[in-house]
Amino acid sequence: MLQLNPNQTGIGNVTPDDFFTQDDEFTKLQLNIIAIHVVSEEFGADTFEQSILRAPTADMKMRMAKTVMEEYGHHLRFRKLLEDLKLDWKEVTKNKGHLTTFDVPIDTWADQMVFLALVDRAAAHQFRHFIKSPYEPFRRACQETLNEEYGHVGLGMDGVKDLLRTPEGKAEVAKSVMKWLPVGLASFGNPNSKTNERYRHWGLKSDTNEGMRETYYQQVKAFITKEWGVPLPETADEFIQQKLGGNLSAHAIYVAG
Repeated sequence: MLQLNPNQTGIGNVTPDDFFTQDDEFTKLQLNIIAIHVVSEEFGADTFEQSILRAPTADMKMRMAKTVMEEYGHHLRFRKLLEDLKLDWKEVTKNKGHLTTFDVPIDTWADQMVFLALVDRAAAHQFRHFIKSPYEPFRRACQETLNEEYGHVGLGMDGVKDLLRTPEGKAEVAKSVMKWLPVGLASFGNPNSKTNERYRHWGLKSDTNEGMRETYYQQVKAFITKEWGVPLPETADEFIQQKLGGNLSAHAIYVAG
């Protein structure tokens, strides 16, 4: 069994049989995260599908197609969590929007590769918290999804490595970093989020949005500067101030809080 996140409630392992006997706030927050991923995984798969034909080689087309297939699989995986609770997934998600990370258009192959390397990596940082949720089926679903997200990040890293072989590719990568790094940073949500505090209260997350953002930034800054040759400020706050004029809210916000 995966280790649970520490929480302030003493709530232990939750199964489908006792899910609706839990505190209403916990069930509402847990269902909110599930519903967001039901909607967003399908929307993301639809978005990624267009990049299959952008891939420069048959090998990359196959890997991109596998990524799209897995994204549809994530939708089905989270949808089943609702169905196993005897809920109508269409009813639960009818007013739920997709993650706004997908509102920024993916226009080129370089865009897609940098998206996978940076924005999917940000998603993986979130899933590393979710795999310690008190709700057992959600933990399992998130661990399976996390394993596949690592593969998507790997595809992005390989695709960027190929692009860096030419001056034109290097320029495309540098441009895409400045497009997608703000989206990755914004995906962690508002630093003053009250929703995040409640997630931590119930063990659905174990760090603040600001803490997760800085951890993520330091990880990506290491390879963006050393391997990709794109200079970045020392901290996420400095990047937001210097490159975005302090306005991260102009970029995608992770709507789960």
